[in-house]
Amino acid sequence: MSTERAILRMRVKDYEELTKVIAQKKQRLASFYGMDEAKPEFDVLLKGERGMEGLETLKGRTSRGIERELRNIEVWSLWLEKVPGIGPAIAGGLVLLYYSRNVPICQKCGGDLEKIDGGMKCKSCGAEAKKDGLLKYREELRDFTNISKWWAFMGRHTVDGVMPKRKAGAMSNWSTKGRTLGYQIGDQFNRQADDHPYKAFMLERKRKHSLKHPDWTKGHIHNAAKNEAVKLFLAHFWVVAREIDELPVTDPYAGAIMGHTGIIRPFYWD
Repeated sequence: MSTERAILRMRVKDYEELTKVIAQKKQRLASFYGMDEAKPEFDVLLKGERGMEGLETLKGRTSRGIERELRNIEVWSLWLEKVPGIGPAIAGGLVLLYYSRNVPICQKCGGDLEKIDGGMKCKSCGAEAKKDGLLKYREELRDFTNISKWWAFMGRHTVDGVMPKRKAGAMSNWSTKGRTLGYQIGDQFNRQADDHPYKAFMLERKRKHSLKHPDWTKGHIHNAAKNEAVKLFLAHFWVVAREIDELPVTDPYAGAIMGHTGIIRPFYWD
């Protein structure tokens, strides 16, 4: 496994775990004191020994650690770093999902492990690895030859007109982390000023949906437009990464999410 990606994966995992712990602690504080998190008085509870100042400091330090690892990755240094709203944590997650995955391997024969009820089993020798045991991994590089495959992997494809959901007992062919990252990207773009190109695209899609679908609710219109902005950004990520790696770039989405307006080149990319 690439040492750089291994360290980046560890930093991103630490950041995700810290974010989860902070969210859980906020919920416990709100429940214990019977106070809404939206109230200004709640901020007082977050400070000092009972609060999370130390956790937030550690989270910020971890984010800076992710950024240091990203400096050696061109899709960050040449493009992502310039996109307002795409910070190191989101960028680190995208880079890891796009370029490679960790495949658990058998400690006896080195074969690939597959999930079974209660643990994992080697495809080659049949040895079982306990679910809570320490696993070894090999790195497998990914190659999304077109944008549709990248969208599908990130959980942005549609089945019967809607994005698919997890089903109990069924193996999904899309990434839960990728779907979550997409929501985070959409939220970040929504927070930007109206002249931010991805925010402007989202506002334009909202306007068109309002005219075309007067029966839709405001929430439906907003979510549809935000999803299209996320898909546009993911398409741009794919184009930039392919151009950096000198790989073929196809013209895929004229009309798929742009309303038949043609190809939109990646923003912030010369």
